[in-house]
Amino acid sequence: MDKVILLVDDDPAILPGLVRLGRTLGYDVATASSSDDARRRLREGHFDLCVTALHLPEVDGRAVLGQARACRPPVATIVLSDQGTVADAVDALRAGAADVIAKPFHVSVLEQAMVRLLASPSAAQPGWRARQTPGVAVIGDHPAMRQVLERVDQVAATDASVLIRGETGTGKEVIARLLHGASQRRAGPFVAVNMAAIPESLAESELFGHVRGAFTGADKARTGRFVAANHGTLFFDEIGEMPRALQAKLLRVLQERVVYPVGASEGVPVDVRVIGATHRDLEAMVRDGTFREDLFYRLDVIPIDIPPLRERRQDIPAMAEHFRTEVNAREGRQVSGFSLEVMQRLCSYDWPGNVRELENLIERLVVVASGRMVVVDDLPPHFRTNVLDLDAGVLELPPAGVDLRTLLAQLEEKLIGQALERTGGNKNRAAELLGMNRTTLVEKLRRKHVA
Repeated sequence: MDKVILLVDDDPAILPGLVRLGRTLGYDVATASSSDDARRRLREGHFDLCVTALHLPEVDGRAVLGQARACRPPVATIVLSDQGTVADAVDALRAGAADVIAKPFHVSVLEQAMVRLLASPSAAQPGWRARQTPGVAVIGDHPAMRQVLERVDQVAATDASVLIRGETGTGKEVIARLLHGASQRRAGPFVAVNMAAIPESLAESELFGHVRGAFTGADKARTGRFVAANHGTLFFDEIGEMPRALQAKLLRVLQERVVYPVGASEGVPVDVRVIGATHRDLEAMVRDGTFREDLFYRLDVIPIDIPPLRERRQDIPAMAEHFRTEVNAREGRQVSGFSLEVMQRLCSYDWPGNVRELENLIERLVVVASGRMVVVDDLPPHFRTNVLDLDAGVLELPPAGVDLRTLLAQLEEKLIGQALERTGGNKNRAAELLGMNRTTLVEKLRRKHVA
C-alpha cells in the first residue's frame, strides 16, 4: 500500500514545493492550509506521516500535532518552525513531534526526515525522554538511545557485569552512574577508576590496596578501590588500558570475590558490582593477545553500546537546552535560549568529542551570552564558517566519473593551504578555521612533508 502524507502550511510559496517533494518520493499527498482543516482530515482519513507548519492562522500547528498523536495508531509528525528561537522547537519535541525542522530549510533535510520516518516505524515514535537519578541525567529519543535505556532498565537490578562501549565523550560513565542509581546497590558507594590515568607500577596497589611495608615508600597501609566500593559499584573506565599482568589478578577477584592487598598473606572479601567501559575494540585486542579472552567474556556479560552524537543529531536540541538550564543555575546566568540558526549549526556539526564537547561548548556559550539569547556570533570560528554549497552547481560529477578519494584529498589540501595563507601560517588559528585540533592539522602537514 502506498504511503499517505498530510502536508499542512498556509504559505502559498511553500505548500506547492512540499507537494512536489512528496509526489517525487512516490507518496500519496493530501494538503491543508489551516489547523482546522488539517485536524478534520486527520480525524476522517488514514495518514502515515504529517508535515505541519508550526505557525498557522487562528490555531497553531501544536493543535495539529495533538490530533496526529490522538489518531490510532498515532501519526508521526514533522514540525516546520519559523521562529527565531529554539523554544518552540523544544516545546514541539516535548509534545511528541518526531522531528522539528527550522525554516528556511534545504529540501534535502526534509526529504531525509520523511524517508527515515516512513521507512522505520521505531524512528517515528515521538517523545523527549530524560532518564534521571540523583546527579545524573540521560536525555535522548533516538532509537539507539532508547535501546541503551531499555537495557539499563533490564539489568540495573541484577549484579551482572556490564561492558559499556562507545567513543570518547559519549557518556559511558553517565550510563554507569545511571545503572548504579537504579540498582539495589544505590545506597552503597560508586567508585570510578580510569585505567588510562594510573601508572602501571601503581595499578595493583590502587585497585587492591597494600599493607604497610609492602614496598619502598609504603609507610602505611592503603585501602584499594575494590574495598572502597564494597556493597556498591566499581566502574573501570578505559579498561582496555589495563596492563595484561593485572588482568589475571582482576579475573581472580571477579571469580573469588576476594582481594589480596599487595604484601598481604590473607584476602579481604568484597561485594562489588563491576562495570567496565572502553572506546577500544576489545575483541580485536583479544585476537592480538593484548587483552585476556577469559576476562573479556567475564566482563562482557551485558554489553551496552552508546552511539556517537553525530548518529543521534535529533537529540541535540534537548541536550543543549538541558545543559543551558544547568549552566544558568550553576553560574547565575539568564541565557534565554539559542537562535534557530545556532541550533541548526549545532545539529549539523559532527562532534568528534561527542556529548562532552557539546556540554563544554554550551557552558562557554552561556557564559559569553550572559543574559541574552545565544546567537551565531557567539559560536567558535569553525561553527561560523559557511559550509560549501554543493547544490550550487560548483561541483558536478563528470560523465566519466571521478576518483573520489583523490578528489577529497585534493580538496582537503587546498582548504588547508587557504587556511594557512589566511592566518599567516599560524597553525592554531588555521586549525580553528578548519574545525580540527592543532595536532591533527600538524599530522596532516607532516604527512605532506610541509610542516
